[in-house]
Amino acid sequence: MAFINKMYHDVAKEIINNIFWKKYQHILKDNFTWYQNLNNFILKEWYIIQESEEKECQFNNYEEELIICDAMDILMDKLNIDEDELKEHEEDVNWRRFNDIISYYICKV
Repeated sequence: MAFINKMYHDVAKEIINNIFWKKYQHILKDNFTWYQNLNNFILKEWYIIQESEEKECQFNNYEEELIICDAMDILMDKLNIDEDELKEHEEDVNWRRFNDIISYYICKV
């Protein structure tokens, strides 16, 4: 998977490794598929961030989209999910809420 800009990639990598993954790894259940685990986390985390105060972000909407795309690619690599498997289970994960979560985290870094 190609990364457009090193700065955005580095922000995405920091978000996935230092924020998202640290929270996510604690909810993993062995008897769940990767997409069930991911979707469960996304739903829980999305509700948590809805109660948080919105913060001013240093990136514009276009830059946020680039970071979100890189964050998704980094997460899929970390989970060892290839593009075929991702496509097969694309509908099993609430990616809109994933985007909301990453957008929220972007304003935290």
